[in-house]
Amino acid sequence: MAKSKYKIHSKIKLTLGYDSEISDDEFLENWKERSTHVCKPCWELKYCPYGPFVEQSPLLPITRGEAIKHNQKIKHFLESGCYGLALSLDAEEKELYSEVIAAAKKDPSVLAKKVGMNLYMEELSEIAEKEGKDIFEYLQPPMSDFERYKVPFPFKEDKEEIKITDKLKIAIEEEINRMEQAVSTGIDDQREPLDASRRKLFKKEVSDFNPNDCPETIPDMITDMQCNKFAHICPVVFVGESITETTEERRRGRYISFTTKVRVVRRDNYTCQICGKHLKDHEVEFDHIIAHAKGGSSEEHNIRLTCFDCNREKSDRVEI
Repeated sequence: MAKSKYKIHSKIKLTLGYDSEISDDEFLENWKERSTHVCKPCWELKYCPYGPFVEQSPLLPITRGEAIKHNQKIKHFLESGCYGLALSLDAEEKELYSEVIAAAKKDPSVLAKKVGMNLYMEELSEIAEKEGKDIFEYLQPPMSDFERYKVPFPFKEDKEEIKITDKLKIAIEEEINRMEQAVSTGIDDQREPLDASRRKLFKKEVSDFNPNDCPETIPDMITDMQCNKFAHICPVVFVGESITETTEERRRGRYISFTTKVRVVRRDNYTCQICGKHLKDHEVEFDHIIAHAKGGSSEEHNIRLTCFDCNREKSDRVEI
């Protein structure tokens, strides 16, 4: 049974669909079973089979320390009447800004995605202010019918240039000017006047804030299942099933068959796939590319040759 080093906060349990009164050990044992029976699908498929449905999967709460810092920042916004920060740039950051500016002047689409998102958020803020609503209400679209999503694959931005409208072009030029000013002064001033909708939202956050509602820490075995792109818990934990159209089921055990070992040795030519060292028969080690502890299978595609030192150094890290 998995043992907890720290007390598991009830908010974590509730977020992940468990009863808040379940014991920490029982919770961790069940979570370990669910989160290691298979790895994140994108690690093997190299695409996400869930698409927009990832947004229906839960987000972990932020830790207490992060929540306190966030609350202090919001208080500062309310006191100053502005949101955003003025950040000092070092030499490396100035150089990076200069490179982006030069690229954006040649090709405005370099900044189109970032600036477009800022425009979108400003539009939502204006709508929220007019309608007297919380801006977050517009950021949580209702789940439509499964067949209506029709997500482009590959993604449209991989195939087509982003359309630069007149409004977006002006906004990109303003962003270039802002970045040039930041390089010149060494200060990236991102502050904007605090509008009514954000002020209302920030006041509510401050009044509702209770640090005890946030966990002090979250175990790695839970955060490991977060999506590195969108932060949601990978849906495979909640909805993955062993049913398959294939003639063979997924190999979940640690055992690697003799046939598989022979094929891997021949394929990798007695060479450590990490450091390149040539290995003798008694030196070969068989490494799970996606660690067994992280849901990796014992099938040939997930096995590679390594030397003793590289295998021990890698441990359970996943290098995709």
